[in-house]
Amino acid sequence: MDKVLAPARDLTDPDQNQAVLDLASALAEGRATREEAESRHGPAVAAEAIAAARARRRLAELTGPVHLTVVWAMYGETGRMVPRAVHPHGEDFVRAKVGQLDWLTGGLPGITWSIIACDDGCPDQPSSADLMTQIAAAEGYPAEGHRSVRVIRLAQVIEGDTSISPAFDQLASPDQSRKGGSILAALAAAVTAGPARANGAGRHVICYTDADLSANLAQLGSLAAPIVAGDKVAGALGQRYGIEGAVLVRADGPVTEPQSTGGKPDKVIVLFRHFVRAMLIPSLAHVLDTQAGFKAFDGALLGPVLRQMSSFNETFDVELLIHLAQHYGPQALAVEPIVFTEDFAATNFPSVDPGPRHLAMIGQIVDIYDRFVASAAPAPVTGEAADLLALIRTLDLDRYVTLINRLRAEDEGDPTLFDRRWPVEHLHDILRRAD
Repeated sequence: MDKVLAPARDLTDPDQNQAVLDLASALAEGRATREEAESRHGPAVAAEAIAAARARRRLAELTGPVHLTVVWAMYGETGRMVPRAVHPHGEDFVRAKVGQLDWLTGGLPGITWSIIACDDGCPDQPSSADLMTQIAAAEGYPAEGHRSVRVIRLAQVIEGDTSISPAFDQLASPDQSRKGGSILAALAAAVTAGPARANGAGRHVICYTDADLSANLAQLGSLAAPIVAGDKVAGALGQRYGIEGAVLVRADGPVTEPQSTGGKPDKVIVLFRHFVRAMLIPSLAHVLDTQAGFKAFDGALLGPVLRQMSSFNETFDVELLIHLAQHYGPQALAVEPIVFTEDFAATNFPSVDPGPRHLAMIGQIVDIYDRFVASAAPAPVTGEAADLLALIRTLDLDRYVTLINRLRAEDEGDPTLFDRRWPVEHLHDILRRAD
């Protein structure tokens, strides 16, 4: 009987994780074609392998030396850190990420890498930090230099005497921070521990990602390439959807646009949120997926920006991008398509119906505008953007739900996605009719 290929990715399957890298090697070396990859391994594994092979080729084209530092935050990750044989959600992600970076950089002269993970006050016993430290010791990963794997604890960073940013320095415990505080601490540690070059040559690329395996680190070459190839890119931002080449792997298999966004039951919620962000923060209008957990930065350009950071919750990503755009210009933020697997295990997602969490996200955009855009601009927004801002400030939950439901009713047959811009007067009309 022929083997039935699973359409999606199982991040807990070590054989499938290895198959991605083996297939990527075959693709990079011309021993397999895209069609053969899909027929042998299924569309999800093939899509990830194709992205990895492309990243390896792009990294190989760079002139070294280049050091890649990867950081992530950890909270309650002990289940995913162990193999599936130990925990049903186990991805063995530390060893897997090391394997992905080894595959990406192996045999490329002058390309080195390191890992820094930050424990966000993990309550597990053992904690995420303790377990990862044990794994690093058992595997013999060095504490510094190439292939080093290091663990830091947010609590110890807070208690230390190293200044990161004025707002960070005011934290008294990890309880006052969400994931953003740990990412900031890890980024600052990466900047401080940047590889020393005797002759001052070389580039340092710092990437932050999620602890799980949703974004294969073998794709990091595609984020490093635009940063290292020139001197005008401060950050390369992985995009799960919205641009050509981006692949979102769902439970039923991989999708691209227009299906990635157009096929989502909460499509209008997503598009309306981007519409508000693009109008109020135009420097980020080209960044369709601001929250993707796979971004890379020029280490030399990142340091000054970290000193400005004051968000430690879900708005961390957007604040960081705003500061980078203000320092180096919107064009310094490149967007790169990635293959991203939605990891539903042990993860909570908002409802697809408009509700308090979605309205809160709109409120966060307004708050970010007030704190970081309006305060830095010579004048507040004007025209349509000012009208939209005034409308958003009046939205309570009932009016927000009414607005989204009416826009959904009007959505049928509209093929536009992230380019969609609703006239503000039309939004007012919807709300007036509902009053």
